[in-house]
Parts: sequence; structure tokens; C-alpha cells
Amino acid sequence: MASFECLHQRYFPKLMHFAKRITGSSEAAEEVAGDTLMVVWKTADRFEGRSKPSSWIFGIAYRLSLKQRQSIGRHRGDVLLDEELIDDADTAATIMRQRDISGALQRLTPELRAVVELTYYNGYLYTEIAEILGCPVGTVKTRMMTARRRLREMLSDDAVIFPENAVA
Repeated sequence: MASFECLHQRYFPKLMHFAKRITGSSEAAEEVAGDTLMVVWKTADRFEGRSKPSSWIFGIAYRLSLKQRQSIGRHRGDVLLDEELIDDADTAATIMRQRDISGALQRLTPELRAVVELTYYNGYLYTEIAEILGCPVGTVKTRMMTARRRLREMLSDDAVIFPENAVA
């Protein structure tokens, strides 16, 4: 059981964050993260080693997140921060910008959001993302291009949106 605890400690927080971005729900994300780890634990013998173990794990989480999202319907909005509790104007501006970006990400389709999440927040290469999502690398690149364009449209002109020369 120590092996499962190690697996849980290493992946559960990352899976929770990833699943929450896809499902829009903390409760659903917790269920997805737990279910993902159980699937990994029960089917570890099926892992063929053609990719990194983390790519395989996130692929399972992605598919479970999409199923969970379908079952709960549209996501609910993010928890709003109380700006009046923030004293520093720079900190408030940074938090507001992060909220704007987070809100814009939530308005992307799950497929587009997954590509952005896996690239910028989890550090995967496009080839790894293609394996996780079960699609060609060209599709990943197209989704990233579409996501960037939509994010630019949603956010103000002065926003720094994910750089074009990101991990490829």
C-alpha cells in the first residue's frame, strides 16, 4: 500500500488541478483524481511504456474529466476574490489579471483548455499532449493556435497571453 500512497502524493494534487479546469467543479475534480489513481493502480500492468507514465495517467484523467463534465452539465463560475481585502495595488492588479485569464480559460472548450493546461501548467510537449488526448500532434497545434486566438479576443490588448514560442 506504500506504493499507492506514493502515487497518490505525487499525482493527486496535479490531477485535481487539471480535472478542476476541465470539469469546472472541485467536487468533480476530486472524484476524477481519485478515480484516475484507482484506474492506474488496477490497470498498471496494461501500461506499455510507449510514453511517460505521467502522460498515460493524464490521458486517463482527461477522459474521465470529459465524462464527468458531461454528467454535471455546464460548469459553475469561479469563486470570486474579495478585492477589498487586498492592500497592495500591484498585488490586486496581478490577482485581477490572473482572474481574467482564469475566467477566459474556463470559457474555452474542454479540448482547447486541456491543451493550454497541459502545455503551460504541466509542461508537456505537444507530442506528449497528443498521446494524452489521443489525437495527432497537428490537432494539438491547431487547438493551441485556436486557444491563443480566442484568449486574445477575450482579454484586453495589453494582456500577456501565452507566448507563441512555448513548448513545442
